[in-house]
Amino acid sequence: MNKNIIIRSSFGHEIFALWVAKLFNSKVFICPDKDSEEEYNTEAKKIRIQMSFFASGLETAPFSKKAETLANGWDIVKDLRAGKLPRGFWKKLAKVSLRPTATDGLPEYAQLQNRQNILVIMQKWLSDNGCGITAKQQSLPVEVFGFLRKMLQNLVFGQHFHKVNDLAGVEAVAKAYDMYVPGLSENPEVLGIRGILHAKYYNMYKALAGSVGIAGTHTWYLLAMFPETPQIILYNRNGVEDWEEIAEAMRKGGRKVWAVGFDENTDFSVLAKEIEEKYLEIFG
Repeated sequence: MNKNIIIRSSFGHEIFALWVAKLFNSKVFICPDKDSEEEYNTEAKKIRIQMSFFASGLETAPFSKKAETLANGWDIVKDLRAGKLPRGFWKKLAKVSLRPTATDGLPEYAQLQNRQNILVIMQKWLSDNGCGITAKQQSLPVEVFGFLRKMLQNLVFGQHFHKVNDLAGVEAVAKAYDMYVPGLSENPEVLGIRGILHAKYYNMYKALAGSVGIAGTHTWYLLAMFPETPQIILYNRNGVEDWEEIAEAMRKGGRKVWAVGFDENTDFSVLAKEIEEKYLEIFG
């Protein structure tokens, strides 16, 4: 593979794109989906600031060469969403990982030290709608996670949320599950997650013993940066990714990754039991 890889925004799928670039030793070009040069350059700068944490050498395609860059590059995110990735792709990808370009000055998470921390994502309150389904369709009733109340691990709230409009709801869930919320009791600059630099959560992810919850940016972050971290990925089967296939390939590559699917016909009481059993198998 010698094609340049294209990224057009800065969410979880773009972390995946940089992960693929590492696998194939490909150059990465930032090429935002903007029609005016001013908007294009402004967006490209934002993307570079976000994504340069995961890989060095990112280049911005000149606006005048946007069409040429798209025609000659590999829009891997587009292919992922269209289900066009080749067989055997995921097993190869499981063998590589990304490393941060720099970690100096990033927030420390003192309250997570020396604890068995599990990232929990019960629902999607905000979404880039890039998975073929809405945030609501990706979400599960909080009751599905009721078993977590009796677990001994330290639960970490992993949902993206609006730090003003959604804060009361976040605090209610955190209280019900005795859950740590990034930014609420330390590092106030990281409250909300959406729109904040991915780099600022690096030390939080580094402190995790595992993750259970709805697939999202955190899933790609952990897969790409922390291959040793176990994950139980919950996903709506109507979405664009085949998480069962991905998880199986990750396990064949030596990782501890499992996927549990659901859809509009799922019996949530049965699903809750399945998730609990898998959780106990992994985390005890």
